[in-house]
Amino acid sequence: MVNIRQFLRLLLLCFPVVVPVHSARAQGNVTGKVVDAEGIPIEGATVLVKGTTVSAGTDAEGQFSIAAQPDDWLVISSVGYKIQEVQAIAGTPITITLESDEQILDQVVVVGYGTQRKANVTGSIATLTVDEKMTSRSLSNVSSGLAGMLPGLAANQSRGMAGNNNANLMIRGLGTVNNSSPLIVVDGMPDVDINRLNMNDIESISVLKDATSSSVYGSRAANGVILITTKSGRGKEASITFNSTVAMQRPTKSFSFMADYPRALTLHQLSQRVNTLDANLLFKNGTIDQWMALGMIDPLRYPNTDWWDIILRDGAIQNYNLSATGGNDRSSFFFSGGMMDEKGLQINNDYTRYNARLNYDYKIRDNINIGARIQGNWSKYTYALDEGFTDDNASNTAGFDLQYAIAGITPYDPVSGYYGGVMAYNEDPQAYNPYTVYQNMLNRNNRQETNANVFLEWEFFEGLKAKVDGSLNYYNQFSWSANMPNTAYNFQGNRFGSRVYVGNNAGVSNATATGYKTLLNAQLNYNKTIAQNHRIGALFVFSEEFWYDRVQSGSRNDRLHPSLHEIDAALTDIQTAGGNSNNEGLRSFIGRLNYQAFDRYLFEFNFRYDGSSKFLEGSRFGFFPSAAIGWRFTEEGFLSALKNGVLNSGKLRASYGGLGNNSGVGRYEQQPTLASSPYIIGNQISRGFVNRKMVNPLLSWEKTTVLNLGLDLGWFNNRLTSELDYYDRLTTGMNRPSEMSIHLTGAYDAPRQNIGDLRNRGVEANITWAETRGGFNYSINLNGSYNTTVLEKWNEFLGRGTTFIGMPYHFVYTFEDIGIAQTWQDIYSNTPQGASPGDILRRDVNGDGRIDANDRVAYPHSQLDMPTTNFAMNSAVAWRGIDLAILLQGAAGRKNYWINNYNNVNFGNSRYASTWDHWYLPWSVENRNGEWPRLAGNANREETTFWLDDMSYLRLKNIQVGYSLPNNLLSRLRIRSFRVYLSAENLLTFTSYRGVDPESTATRNDMYPLTKSYTVGLNLSL
Repeated sequence: MVNIRQFLRLLLLCFPVVVPVHSARAQGNVTGKVVDAEGIPIEGATVLVKGTTVSAGTDAEGQFSIAAQPDDWLVISSVGYKIQEVQAIAGTPITITLESDEQILDQVVVVGYGTQRKANVTGSIATLTVDEKMTSRSLSNVSSGLAGMLPGLAANQSRGMAGNNNANLMIRGLGTVNNSSPLIVVDGMPDVDINRLNMNDIESISVLKDATSSSVYGSRAANGVILITTKSGRGKEASITFNSTVAMQRPTKSFSFMADYPRALTLHQLSQRVNTLDANLLFKNGTIDQWMALGMIDPLRYPNTDWWDIILRDGAIQNYNLSATGGNDRSSFFFSGGMMDEKGLQINNDYTRYNARLNYDYKIRDNINIGARIQGNWSKYTYALDEGFTDDNASNTAGFDLQYAIAGITPYDPVSGYYGGVMAYNEDPQAYNPYTVYQNMLNRNNRQETNANVFLEWEFFEGLKAKVDGSLNYYNQFSWSANMPNTAYNFQGNRFGSRVYVGNNAGVSNATATGYKTLLNAQLNYNKTIAQNHRIGALFVFSEEFWYDRVQSGSRNDRLHPSLHEIDAALTDIQTAGGNSNNEGLRSFIGRLNYQAFDRYLFEFNFRYDGSSKFLEGSRFGFFPSAAIGWRFTEEGFLSALKNGVLNSGKLRASYGGLGNNSGVGRYEQQPTLASSPYIIGNQISRGFVNRKMVNPLLSWEKTTVLNLGLDLGWFNNRLTSELDYYDRLTTGMNRPSEMSIHLTGAYDAPRQNIGDLRNRGVEANITWAETRGGFNYSINLNGSYNTTVLEKWNEFLGRGTTFIGMPYHFVYTFEDIGIAQTWQDIYSNTPQGASPGDILRRDVNGDGRIDANDRVAYPHSQLDMPTTNFAMNSAVAWRGIDLAILLQGAAGRKNYWINNYNNVNFGNSRYASTWDHWYLPWSVENRNGEWPRLAGNANREETTFWLDDMSYLRLKNIQVGYSLPNNLLSRLRIRSFRVYLSAENLLTFTSYRGVDPESTATRNDMYPLTKSYTVGLNLSL
């Protein structure tokens, strides 16, 4: 369990520091009211006694009360308004009117190697400020919290397994058939794992989607860039904050396995009777009757095991975070420490992560700044199989065996200490006991990471700054397993069965992975205003990155005792060892030029020149330029009347440029490689070396060009804002394996070539309404995107299938069915296909009198792997301390087949874990309205429209309600804020998909569900 006392002790130690500051100023109360230009009260405004840390906030009526002396000056600030200073007046309430600050125009957006005013951004950038609504959600990683938050960014979470439940992030659809994940940059450091960050440490997230915004990251920006900026204390009053959440998890949906072994055996009989006489059935009626009778009085020998009850539990997530922040005109700091502890739905699946961060900035002189960003994390991960209940790795013999977890196995007998196996007569002895795997065959993984960055910034004269920064990302990971010997036991026969899960010579294996990445940046930044109406900005960066990774592993068989798990605790008779290392370098030259005229005509040019050690001389460097223009048309004089009316701001954007991708190329793929091989010299066999592969010296970057057109509008004093984008992205020269003569393929691996073109087109919309009326704050955001891909060139012959020129990549290509045959007349009236009543009848599309691959039909508007459309609605309201937030998120345009190991209607004659759907849904003479075809029928597992499901969905992703203590009570308690809340994640899902979850990969192992969670939490700030 989590030790909360340590957090509380640390919290209590802070009171002696904070409380005296407030009590020392309690000399007199100044009261007043803060309103806007229309006289509407402003709730949540901050009133600060200048030169002190004494502050107060306004309530729903805009009222405040603060301890101050008559000669003090009060500083009043609120988001969206200009800061104002007034002199305190004792005994007389004062009214302060704040002027609106055109916040939408003055917002600063984080871009590559700097920031820009939002009003002057010409690229396509989506931004997200991480607020308490985000940190209040019960999330175990950052990526899963991004679903539905930003247009153009898809976050697909396919499972809810603790430690393996991160979302797959993709910007503007599939950019390449190789790795299409975006580049993650945290505080200027690329290639940081987003899922190891503490959400409470993040201040903002920027998603760079087009060439203009991304080209400064050149060769790795073809799939977009996600910039994450962590918090600092700059300009903030010193404070201490404690956040805590505790959540319970349940599966959103799961299969209902049959905990009734006699009925499962009856299903085997029904299936076998399709082509077998009763006398030859594998399971006899006597076996079934005996199990029905004795199962009620002797569950050890005649079990009816409910495996979900055995191997599942209620999951739980606990999050605790303590942070301190503050700053003045010379220095600022942010420190945080946090812990996340997740208990998965599956027994013995646990993940714990600890995070710590220190961000510090100090101004040595007025023109010299130094700073550091230091972050560390440590995780402990325990699991049995890679995918939770399953493992797609062919080397794992239990990877697909959950389909064989029959109810007629006793999980474990605490008296004898044995794990159960098959006991029914004629049952397959290789039937599966998942409990022993999840108890005795565990993998453990401990990982530590450190990310550190230091910088020096020097302003030589007004407008010209130089900055040098260096970063280090170091990791160390240790994994080990020491499986416990166990063999399936037959409690009826009092003997061990033939299935050996772990032999008596059980071994131990260790693996260590360690490595680091270094980054050195040197940049010059120049900004100058000429003749008041012309602004020029220039950036130049030299950058070098270096990666080094090493792995080592070792194992021994025959542990001296099952409880020992060190390598030295096993005999040396059978042992293995292995290890290798690799490295990579990248050298880059980066530039940006900005020009703004009369605050309405915008121009930007970017480039990056990258050289990678992955490629050979002559193909090593790539040049990635981009250019953009923008027109803030509402700044034109002839539109001044319109600007003062309904439309307040408007900007047209257009950009075009090139990006790159080298993720499909291995670090040593372009290096000649030798492999050992036997030679015959004379009459002797000798060991020698041969060339392993052929190298293509012309292999280079994948190249991507992006055209982006955008329109930004602000209406009704910017209460309504909209951002609309259209893009056309073409990736050329995708790295694909080539083909060689059959005379060479046995001796060499074929080299990769730049063959294959893929085009993406799409539109995006982001619409927000936000308003405050008389202390009632509300906002609603609608965002959506539509994307489609077209494969324009490929590297090999393409037959009929889901990949074809001029079609979306992995489109739906399927047989069409006309339903389940009810009678023999239905069979005779359709094309012969070996069917009987109860079988699915496929349509003879081309009318040639037979059913074959030529009858499959293409659905070009539906994709198998990912949706074409993503949408979300994010709304929030707040009034008198009560707040409510709702996030609805969904997707459309994806279809896939609901054909997996657990809805098989053609299962074998034994050891199949039937579900209740197998009992109630298959067609039969007595159940002609059955939703499934008959058991053991013909061609009922083919990919037809019968099994093709629309995977569109609408999900209530998050709903939370909170209450914050009023300011008058907070001042008496001498705390800054206190909020308690309830939150629920993945509460409801509306979909026609019959599988576990519409975000799943829809493979044969579609098993692990997403989780819905119920959270209680608090935020306390001193």
